[in-house]
Amino acid sequence: MYVTGRNQSGTGTILSSLFQSAKDGLLEEVVVVSPRPSSAAAVAEARERIAKLLQVDVKTSFYALQDHSIADLHAKLGFAAAIISVPDHLHHMYGRQCLELGLPTLMVKPLTPTVQEAEDLIAFAAAQNTFACVEFHKRYDETNLWIKKAIAEDKIGKINYITVDYSQRIHIPRDTFKGWSDQTNIFQYLGVHYVDLIYFLTGFVPVRVSATGINGILKAEGINSPDAVTAQLVWVSPKGDGQSFVSTFNTNWIDPNCSSALSDQKYKVIGTHGRLECDQKNRGLEWVSEQAGIQQVNPYFSDYLPAPDGGLAFSGYGHKSIQTFISDVRDLRAGAVKLEDLNALRPTFAASLVSVAATEAVNESMKADGAWVNIDLK
Repeated sequence: MYVTGRNQSGTGTILSSLFQSAKDGLLEEVVVVSPRPSSAAAVAEARERIAKLLQVDVKTSFYALQDHSIADLHAKLGFAAAIISVPDHLHHMYGRQCLELGLPTLMVKPLTPTVQEAEDLIAFAAAQNTFACVEFHKRYDETNLWIKKAIAEDKIGKINYITVDYSQRIHIPRDTFKGWSDQTNIFQYLGVHYVDLIYFLTGFVPVRVSATGINGILKAEGINSPDAVTAQLVWVSPKGDGQSFVSTFNTNWIDPNCSSALSDQKYKVIGTHGRLECDQKNRGLEWVSEQAGIQQVNPYFSDYLPAPDGGLAFSGYGHKSIQTFISDVRDLRAGAVKLEDLNALRPTFAASLVSVAATEAVNESMKADGAWVNIDLK
């Protein structure tokens, strides 16, 4: 879904971002590697569609892992970097394989489901002196950047609480991810975006959580994952000044498929002297037609729009996070930037440990009927 675009997900994000980077002169070749040989057809279709849209020819090849290992392909083709977009429970395995080859690696969120797996990848990336980041694209959304600046400038005073409401159409767990949706949940798969975003916006870290999973439709259909997850996280300032706030997450992935967008997402930041409210679905653009029904369009995430050269270009913060990774890898290879300087600016594996620890604690709390679970970030 995220690589090529399918199952009502639009054009896809990763392959289109890489083709745009190729058009901009940032890369020469794309290799798609999949555990599933059947993905070859989807990749071929997406390659032709995206190349036609962008009017660019990018050398693209496909390999199935039943016939080739990543190490063998790297020896043959000489990869410059890796982007990993696989089910959550496979992140550690494939992340470790890429890091063992010394490949700069971008992991689609979450980094891993558990702290133990995350710490292993963090240590291995450090030992290899390798650039490793998580594709937390909400850090590149101009709206969120404006809010980060407003908080830093004390425009709403001290934060009292933050609320997050995030939901997704039911076809995601029931159809698109049916083969593995029972090995994750809506908080781990999607809510983790906002755990990282709150950390990015405020610099505060989570210290304890209480969470409840609500079961119903999905379990009735044989998918062992909650319909919804509600969670409360307590955050504290790392400065040791006693400041804290609470965030409340309301997440579900059973929205009707006729919902006006794939994801419905809103959040509020309430301070002592003001408030910030952000609707990240309704960006003010609505499309009504017999074909599409009513759709609230968010071109700021991912779309192909008219470019200054008269053609089309993929733009949006979803593409920007991937294209920034490609640019960073080029700069590192050219010696134009130091790894330690880049690590201070990006959502590295190490920085993403905050979101992994919070997610693991949420999962533990759900198993304990909402009991408070401490988050120990050493």
